[in-house]
Amino acid sequence: GEGGGGASSSMRAVDVPADIFAQPLRADILHRVVRWQLARRQQGTHKTKTRSEVRGGGRKPWQQKGSGRARQGTIRAVQWRGGGTVHGPVVRSHAHDLPRKVRRLGLAVAVSAKLEEGRLVIVDRFTGAGEEER
Repeated sequence: GEGGGGASSSMRAVDVPADIFAQPLRADILHRVVRWQLARRQQGTHKTKTRSEVRGGGRKPWQQKGSGRARQGTIRAVQWRGGGTVHGPVVRSHAHDLPRKVRRLGLAVAVSAKLEEGRLVIVDRFTGAGEEER
């Protein structure tokens, strides 16, 4: 064919197994699988310093009694500007488990929906650029 690859001339209908490609649309399963994939992809390298990790703040800012001010132990406590953060983000994995059967069902539901919309293309074989089939 002319133009983009010439694959359209050899397109044909293919019989596919119904247990995979004829699943009903399950938005709940798709949602769980997509959330699982995105959670695994998330990097999780976010972090703030706690009061023990902030630089400085080793001594008491003023004496405990007699100054008339509120008692303070360090200038790096969380209520101070430049102090630590209480429950800030820590470096962690956001991944969570999803049963293998749910993952497989999600894939089956996705390809079934594609087939329903007529947007599923099954490729038999690829030929590299420049090497036409003979």
